[in-house]
Amino acid sequence: MNRNELVGLLISRSGLSRKEARWYIDQVFELISEGLKKDGRVELRGLGVFYLETRKQADFLNPKNSKMYLGGDIKTVLFQPSTEIR
Repeated sequence: MNRNELVGLLISRSGLSRKEARWYIDQVFELISEGLKKDGRVELRGLGVFYLETRKQADFLNPKNSKMYLGGDIKTVLFQPSTEIR
């Protein structure tokens, strides 16, 4: 399911306009994003937990100049579903 499908479901269940429904969906995603930036974890009871994980990027060699470059850390968002929806 993508964002447009979520908007369509919200419209059919609530009677909101497309613009209002898109605004509400965007606000939910924005709040999740802000929570991840602030705390590194967002828990939605009954749905699951979004959390940040830091992974080390691999070092790599540039074949043109034979220089070795060090990879930095990469932050990625992971989702652990709750036991209710597994």
